[in-house]
Amino acid sequence: MQIIMTAREFIVREIEKLNDLISNEVNKESNVQLKEELSETVHLLDMFNGYQISKKTVDMILELPDFRTGYSDYRIINDCESDDPKQWVELNINNENVRLSDGDIIIKKK
Repeated sequence: MQIIMTAREFIVREIEKLNDLISNEVNKESNVQLKEELSETVHLLDMFNGYQISKKTVDMILELPDFRTGYSDYRIINDCESDDPKQWVELNINNENVRLSDGDIIIKKK
């Protein structure tokens, strides 16, 4: 019987092996660095799974440019099917308006 392993499970096993090597002082500096990179990968996989981000679901990733306008924010607005800015509503989550800055990314799903 063949056991099917996910990429996440594989990486976690490798991290466990690295922990043993690190505790036995085998290439400690290199193995600590690799462990940190693999731990970061697990974190990103968890985020991707949580938000259902994959090559099948992502249309594009946009990085917000720096327009060099001083300290200003990008705002996410629902135009409420109107061209009149008075009708627009700013995105509010947990009683806070969502503000983005240059360098932030937006993931547009398909």
